[in-house]
Amino acid sequence: MSCIGTAGHVDHGKSTLVTALTGMDPDRLAEEKARGMTIDLGFAWLTLPSGREASIVDVPGHEAFIKNMLAGVGGIDAALLVVAADEGVMPQTDEHLAILDLLRVRSGVVALTKCDLVDDDWLELVREDVAERLKGTTLEGIPITPCSAVTRAGLPELLAALDTALDTAPARRDIARPRLPIDRVFTITGFGTIVTGTLQDGTLRTGQEVEILPSGLRARIRGLQSHKHAVEMGFPGARLAVNLAGIAKADLARGDVLSLPAVHRTSTSLDVRLDVVPGAPRPIAHNAEVDVYAGAAEVPARVILLEADELAPGASGWAQLRLQRPLAVARGDRFILRIPSPSLTVAGGVVVDAPARRHRRRDGAVLERLRTLALGDPEELVLAALRPEAPKGGKKPSGYGARDLSELADLIGLPSGDIAPALAALERRELVVCMGSLLYATSEWRRLRDTSSELLSAYHRQYPLRSGMPREEWRARVGLSAREADGAFATLAEADEIAEAAPGVSGRLIGAAPRTAASVRLPAHRPLPTPDERRRIEAVLAEFHAAPFAPPTRAEVEQELGADVTAYLLDQGELVRVSDVIVLDRAAYAEAVRRIVTHLRAHPAITVAEARDLLDTTRKYMLAIFEHLDERRITRRQGDDRILGPAALALAAVAAPGEDARSV
Repeated sequence: MSCIGTAGHVDHGKSTLVTALTGMDPDRLAEEKARGMTIDLGFAWLTLPSGREASIVDVPGHEAFIKNMLAGVGGIDAALLVVAADEGVMPQTDEHLAILDLLRVRSGVVALTKCDLVDDDWLELVREDVAERLKGTTLEGIPITPCSAVTRAGLPELLAALDTALDTAPARRDIARPRLPIDRVFTITGFGTIVTGTLQDGTLRTGQEVEILPSGLRARIRGLQSHKHAVEMGFPGARLAVNLAGIAKADLARGDVLSLPAVHRTSTSLDVRLDVVPGAPRPIAHNAEVDVYAGAAEVPARVILLEADELAPGASGWAQLRLQRPLAVARGDRFILRIPSPSLTVAGGVVVDAPARRHRRRDGAVLERLRTLALGDPEELVLAALRPEAPKGGKKPSGYGARDLSELADLIGLPSGDIAPALAALERRELVVCMGSLLYATSEWRRLRDTSSELLSAYHRQYPLRSGMPREEWRARVGLSAREADGAFATLAEADEIAEAAPGVSGRLIGAAPRTAASVRLPAHRPLPTPDERRRIEAVLAEFHAAPFAPPTRAEVEQELGADVTAYLLDQGELVRVSDVIVLDRAAYAEAVRRIVTHLRAHPAITVAEARDLLDTTRKYMLAIFEHLDERRITRRQGDDRILGPAALALAAVAAPGEDARSV
């Protein structure tokens, strides 16, 4: 489907010409018909000589309604620039031409209307003047066709020229991320809310859930029409009327964007390449206040110039637009800038990055990145998108630029058909690596890997007796997002560059729930006490052997050995944590389990007093041991007594004295 947009000065016969070509009057408002002047956008359609069906967006030509004109020309494939032969080029002709040039509309036809009112010599002068005005613009060299909507002279030639113009128009992009900039909202009795627009970048289907941006409201497509015919699917370039269920007309406005949920993001900051109109009355200064027109939206903004303090008429430069309200745009979208007073079109450009971070001005790295995004081939664009921007002050980048394929397509605005071969080529050249669903620039993956190694090396030096760094601490200090962490860990572990720190004995005791590793380490790391620490450990363990079921408390052990050495003994299983206060020697713990389970297999229950005597310990220790065994489901409390728990019932045997507690 193709879309043609009219342009030209007021009273040059745009609407009359559209009516003559299509048989439809695009002026739909009573005020327009009464005044004989187009005020708002009008719509019609026709079938061209080739059989191609095309939509026509008819725009107002009066300078007071330039905002309405801008809402209609953003999605066109070709321009129908209308110049009245009896008046020639007029002020709004020039402004409309400048807008088409800034929007990079490269296909079109000039219709010299009212040719029946002038003689051949005058007509030729006007033709030459128009051709001269087109020089240096994107429409230079397009056909100039004299015609009359009254006598219908030249209309067949005009239709043929429009057909040819659409043949040369760039193909519509389809990256499966549909956007419909809404240019009209109304209701129809019995149907409800209707929005219209020109579809971009993807398809829409009846029954789909959609999201309205920037509000984030959801609705459902009840029905689709194109040229008053019901359709099940709309394609890029189609003029669509979308009947929405679940949303009121009051919740919508011209400039909103209809899309699929979670496909597009809004932004209040856009990195752009800015082109100033050669005939602009003054330069654009840094921090200038402007109105931004993109799609069908109008948003006030400030211009942050990134290279200079001002851009002269005819100049180009890098800038950031800081918007007063969120805008839904994508990389590659064209836009127009106008100053509010006097109301003039002064510039336009292309979106290079959205949403964009704030930058330092005159930063060479920032400018180089923007040049790559604007001019690079698909491989360069993918690499640029996978490299995080360095923050101010020369600090390391935040994050590693990992993105999934969907995010890449959204960011760089390329169809998946272009991204896939680019990624394949980059992987062959070892410039990109894929970790699960996420893609990294190889340089960033190496930085991640080196950061992890350096971090763990420093941690092991600082805490040589710890089995590893808590996994969540590792994730945060390496600088990984939650979604990156699992894939990064798995890949590093597979490459033997990182390992899980085995859980302590409490994670291996009978009845304990299966645990994933809570800590990570370098593969070569093994906790090893110094000779002096080992000597002090043996002295403390001797106290445990002397009173196996009433040994020193954890606080007393920490006082003798320190917190790190105590944690090492617990992690290695030489001591078993029974409670926050009570710890037991490994063999003593195994023996306690054996004695209690053996007793309960011979007796229906055991009291605290009986267990205390069985272990020759105190009530304080026995209560802690029972609570621990209850937690492990080796025993189960029944009143003041204990009976066998399900974990003990599943045992085939109980550890004998001296056996490793890890077997129970």
